[in-house]
Amino acid sequence: MGQARLCGMVVLVLFLLVGLASCVSVGRKIDQSAAEKIEKGKTTRGEVINLMGSPDQITSRANGDTVFLYHYMRATAKPQTFIPIFGPFVGGANIQNQMFIVTFGADGVVKDFFNTRGGTESGTGLATGSKPDIPEVEQGKRPK
Repeated sequence: MGQARLCGMVVLVLFLLVGLASCVSVGRKIDQSAAEKIEKGKTTRGEVINLMGSPDQITSRANGDTVFLYHYMRATAKPQTFIPIFGPFVGGANIQNQMFIVTFGADGVVKDFFNTRGGTESGTGLATGSKPDIPEVEQGKRPK
């Protein structure tokens, strides 16, 4: 009875560790509704900070412009990754990313901005080169 209980606890701990290791993120998720409130020639640096929070990176340009960079990336392991023995050959991750860049003129007012987001898929072993399922990116794609 003691060995069965110990074995059950070991299995539970392994499942918890796998669950914790299955996702990794960098940065903070970007609030798209807040980003949509920003207007060129109108929104100030302080208003952007109130809407978006502090930037992940600030760049000062020689012409007096300041650039705020916000970014977020999240990678989630595919379930196949955790198949014993075969996982490293057929696994991989689904990756989502967002980036928001705001340029302020020397007067501290938004001069320009752009917002980009997307996703991709990474594979390991036999799964390398697999194609992600991102229909909105595939629609209207230029022919090769």
